[in-house]
Amino acid sequence: MTSSQPRFAPGTDTASVEPALAPLLTAAGGRWVLAADGEALEREFKFKTFAKTWDFMTAVSLQCKLKSHHPEWSNVFNTTFIRWTTHQPKGLSAKDVELAAVCDSLAADFGEVVEQQQEQQQLQQEQPVACTLSGLANRAAGSAGDCCVPKK
Repeated sequence: MTSSQPRFAPGTDTASVEPALAPLLTAAGGRWVLAADGEALEREFKFKTFAKTWDFMTAVSLQCKLKSHHPEWSNVFNTTFIRWTTHQPKGLSAKDVELAAVCDSLAADFGEVVEQQQEQQQLQQEQPVACTLSGLANRAAGSAGDCCVPKK
């Protein structure tokens, strides 16, 4: 479910995160949509080949390791769906917004196919819905167990 208002994780400095979030959203010309009742950012990335897609995902995974944060994501051939959210505490966090922006930058570096993305963005503005692959992320997140709960 999409939302027009972000729901930030408790403890998030919204005064510093909101200005970074705004340009990422479709309403401001970005390509990310708020989803999961405003607790997540998601979008699809499309590349010319599977190899380019995999290179992009590898680069994102390296950033995840550096930031100690991971997305809910899926890949089918040349398309990757990414959802950023924080599970503990639940909601959007500064890391989610920062890594969404990193994804945009990496996608440009790896030659994202933008024309098709712009068509999809226009459709989302007409009928705002979560990305078409979000069902995969929902199923994956639901079966991931306690991956995001700190170990004691």
